[in-house]
Amino acid sequence: MAETQEATAQEQEKKDLGSRLPVTISAEINAGTRSHHTALNRLITSRLPLALPPHTSDSSLYTTGMLHFAHIFLTFESLRADLVRDTPTPTDDGAPTSPLLSYLLVNPYDSPSLFTSTLGAPTPPSPQLAAFLQTLRPKGLIRSGRLKKDLEYLLGLHATDLEVLLAKYPGDKVAEFCTHIRKSVNEKPWTLLSYSWCFYMAVFSGGRWIRGQLLKTPPEFWPGGDEKGQSISLEDKGLSFWHFTGPQDGEDIKAEFKERLAAADGLLTPDERVDIIEEAKSIFQLCASLVDELDGMLKTDFAKVKHQGETASEKQPNQKTATHGSARAAQLAKSSDAVTKFLQRPHVTGTLVALGCLACYALVTLQ
Repeated sequence: MAETQEATAQEQEKKDLGSRLPVTISAEINAGTRSHHTALNRLITSRLPLALPPHTSDSSLYTTGMLHFAHIFLTFESLRADLVRDTPTPTDDGAPTSPLLSYLLVNPYDSPSLFTSTLGAPTPPSPQLAAFLQTLRPKGLIRSGRLKKDLEYLLGLHATDLEVLLAKYPGDKVAEFCTHIRKSVNEKPWTLLSYSWCFYMAVFSGGRWIRGQLLKTPPEFWPGGDEKGQSISLEDKGLSFWHFTGPQDGEDIKAEFKERLAAADGLLTPDERVDIIEEAKSIFQLCASLVDELDGMLKTDFAKVKHQGETASEKQPNQKTATHGSARAAQLAKSSDAVTKFLQRPHVTGTLVALGCLACYALVTLQ
């Protein structure tokens, strides 16, 4: 009896100790954004199927959706480069990241504080935070270069022509989102962790499910093949954004990223942790605003959205990838005017809305 009581006491002591252990910043963000995850997940799972066969015959909707959120990813990754510009390092593909990229689309009359050293100008990160951000991102994680290469391929554009296309925001909500990112990171540079956590964990987790759905499409869905169905490697172009180098399909990179992120637990102040959690909530809310914007722009068929939402709840995400060849029925437009005309087609559904928020789809498998 005494031994039993002692064992029970020891077990209770372990539980009490566990409850007193500090919660990691990753766990705090996950817990603090759970309801926001749920809301965005519902928006996405009800629309993604509509961007795939049999509702559409080619990758036009997917490509347009990628264009819509490309600005978000390019902005936050370039801001990271700005914050550590005193100790620059090459990107994964060996090309340096321009520290001016995050300001490319900024109107100086709308955001003068971003260009001056007066009150309200960017707050420099502490040496400790700068050093942490410098080492946070493992090799193979950066996505901007892959995203641009995918868009060049999917749109059939030269790199220069793509830059011209990206020189204009596709919608007001995208512009507001990018402005918000710059303002937040410049005033509180530690909130860059919110974006790193939300977007990178999304690519690792929900992004693989999305990749699996895209790879189930027939060969003619993708550009780059001939009429005979000549195969192409979507891992190298078209869908490289969703793939990782190495035999572990990014599992090693994910583990290293989470390990490095854990180092922030001993670096952040309580107030900074609150800022990071609140910013993560804002990220999901802003992504939802992109959904609303595109729903209005593209005259979403809400009857189909409701049907897909009901059927999606019956399915579990499948992270297994498929392989297939790829051929194309027709070439996509090769200019911003053509893309704009496509967006204005009244019969286009709001399916790509979700694709504009793909980087946030981490709800189902986030760990």
